[in-house]
Amino acid sequence: MSRILKASASSADECVKALAKGRAVVYPTETVYGLGVDATNRKAVRLLFRIKKRDPKKPTSIAVANLKEAEKIAHFNKLALKLAKKFLPGPLTLVLKAKKSLPVLADDGTIGIRIPDSRFTHTLLLKFKKPITATSANISGARSASDLDQIDKQLLEMTEIIIDGSRTKYKIGSTVVDATGDEPKILREGAISRKSIENVLNTKIV
Repeated sequence: MSRILKASASSADECVKALAKGRAVVYPTETVYGLGVDATNRKAVRLLFRIKKRDPKKPTSIAVANLKEAEKIAHFNKLALKLAKKFLPGPLTLVLKAKKSLPVLADDGTIGIRIPDSRFTHTLLLKFKKPITATSANISGARSASDLDQIDKQLLEMTEIIIDGSRTKYKIGSTVVDATGDEPKILREGAISRKSIENVLNTKIV
């Protein structure tokens, strides 16, 4: 049975217990609410896709606590490091070449990495000590949720813990940038504008 808990250190502990059992949790970020499972657990990742009614061939991003943890999982070139040092923690997803295989990897060996600017999620990730999935808490194709009231009830019923972190700061998803090569590619413009990224890199992005 799903439990709704207020965001706190103790509720982060409850999330850790659920994630360790292969269960799913709904958690707040600075952008929208996320649906998290242990990104190293194939069975848990399959559960995630069932909950979201998402094509299992589509990769999903992961969330980690800090840049040090991110660098254990993915290759950061000069471009990626420049963006990371400016915008992370924050509403940016970097698509990078992966160092090690996870169930959420794309067929081309890339992985999307988030370092959310959320006190609760940072605490959760430090306590869990593993990456968790960073996909939005919605049915695939539906609108992302900036408030718990906007999340599909059927999805909530299939999760172990639901963290109430109130309304999110940006109310829009993260900006997704492919930084696998020398030239950045904006795959989705979200909370960070294209212009902001261009200003940091001092270049026009086609």
